[in-house]
Amino acid sequence: MKVCILSSVHGALDNRVFYREARSLQRAGHDVTLVAVHGGDEVRDGVRIVGLPPVPRWQRPLLWRRLVREALATRADVYHFHDPELLLVAPWLRLRTGKPAIYDVHEANADFIRVKDYLPAPVRYPVAWAFQLLEPLLARLNSALIFADDQIAASFRHVRRPKATLYNFPARSFVERAAEATRDAGPRPPVVLYLGGLERNRGSRLMVEAFYRVWQQMPEARLLHVGHLEPPGLEDEVRADVAARGMEGAVTLAGRVPFGEIGDHLAGAAVGWVTWQPVAKNRKNVPTKLFEYMAYGLPVVSSDLPSTRPFVQPGRNGYLAAAADPAAHAEALLDLLRRPERAAAMGRQGQELVRTRYNWDEMEKRLLALYQELLS
Repeated sequence: MKVCILSSVHGALDNRVFYREARSLQRAGHDVTLVAVHGGDEVRDGVRIVGLPPVPRWQRPLLWRRLVREALATRADVYHFHDPELLLVAPWLRLRTGKPAIYDVHEANADFIRVKDYLPAPVRYPVAWAFQLLEPLLARLNSALIFADDQIAASFRHVRRPKATLYNFPARSFVERAAEATRDAGPRPPVVLYLGGLERNRGSRLMVEAFYRVWQQMPEARLLHVGHLEPPGLEDEVRADVAARGMEGAVTLAGRVPFGEIGDHLAGAAVGWVTWQPVAKNRKNVPTKLFEYMAYGLPVVSSDLPSTRPFVQPGRNGYLAAAADPAAHAEALLDLLRRPERAAAMGRQGQELVRTRYNWDEMEKRLLALYQELLS
């Protein structure tokens, strides 16, 4: 069948959109076109990418007309979209073509709105409340729903449509590359890695405070953040805090890198860190970075949240620390950095969990089964 995947928010090479779902559908024999933000048109791994230009957030509705035009041109049998804002577009596309549409829900979106710094504080809660009511109603206008975790799925339990929960576990190819990259690796440098976007609700202040405690006791330790910082101005805030503590030489903010390059950073670190704070969104959504750390044999230090607790087994593949307690995070980090042999053993345990349990193989089966159910 012909599948058209749509996003006006995510980059075409987004981990979930491209590396997991689009490639799974292509490997299953489907003709896949991905219309998303990208630097141009190309074919990658058998998936045809139609690039949309990056635009500021407030201009994204201006992309919808082009997105719909490109979608119609594919004459797809299924339209699969990834953005809540496209809930306004997908029903019209479904009506125009008579073809099914799938809504792929990445986040607990109402909770996400409540922590968005770019919205004025008095506006966030009314907007989140309205979205919490409207999202399930608009979801009913689609043919099927996909969720990134069970907590998100629970918000749509009253929507009577075919559904599937697909955790963002690493693709088998990622797991195999990680195993190859770490097979004969020697001792790792004392680098603590935070991978992915960093916001205030994800612990930007705690990160600096906790690592300062580590650095005071272990001056050779280094902190590496790979990813973007939001909102604008947060990077300057973090750099100023680092400078005020005299840690400029110990902290690196590398910025966003292509997904294909994160393995180099993972292979060069000793510990993977999750500093998320206990806001509603973070208590529900599972950090993808957990599994990427484990795939590369990194023991994990993570905030103790309902979303992380099922995947971090204290003393086996990492430690859980009280989410808002920098001293607890620092203590766990120091334990792993000071005992590299124990850290390596815990990393191997995590790598085995990803190899056998927390990988995309089962999720791919669920994805293809949903497509089969929808079209049959």
